[in-house]
Amino acid sequence: MDQKEIGRIFYRDGYRLALHHLEKELSASNLLTAIGELYQAVDELLETFLQRSAMEGLASECKQGCAWCCRQEVFALTHEFLYLNEYVNQHLSGETRAQILGKAREKVMLTMNKSVEEQLKIRAACPFLSSGFCLVYEVRPMACRIYLSSSARSCKDEHDHPHNKQHHPDLFEFPLQAGRMLNEGFVACLKQMGLQVAELPIEQGYSSLVTLGQTMDDWINIR
Repeated sequence: MDQKEIGRIFYRDGYRLALHHLEKELSASNLLTAIGELYQAVDELLETFLQRSAMEGLASECKQGCAWCCRQEVFALTHEFLYLNEYVNQHLSGETRAQILGKAREKVMLTMNKSVEEQLKIRAACPFLSSGFCLVYEVRPMACRIYLSSSARSCKDEHDHPHNKQHHPDLFEFPLQAGRMLNEGFVACLKQMGLQVAELPIEQGYSSLVTLGQTMDDWINIR
């Protein structure tokens, strides 16, 4: 089976997962459940993949406390920002939420009005990174979940030399493809149902969402 066919399979899986939860009723509760199951599906898939890779002598060096990838630009989608914000409001204190929003706005000043290519070269901590740990790890976007490296050193080198194309992290290709295509299929279903999905840097999407006070219900109702 070639890579294109594998991609199509994951795309269909993402689409069907969304449709399964939303075809009877497009509601905030159903969409939150669908996103949670999407993340669970990719996590289980990646756990199996990483176990097999380790058995073949190519283990992942990603571990708690290693955060080189959390200092580069991360892009996420509308439904991911809304899902993340639900968690933030339910699990983090008002003081912590204010600190996150402040960090997000500070990073926006660094990244706004720049091309994607320029944004990808900026090295500044994610607003959800605190003392090397992710405050929203359980609900982190797909881009964070599928960014898995076999060499922490390669990630550090890429972080330290963002303008040098010879330095790049040794990422596993399968997680990148599987996660992207699952997400693309999921989004295709959302768009077919009339939802407007945008992709933004995490600090821009989150700070805009909080500033506007937008909820999942609001997003659904503006179709």
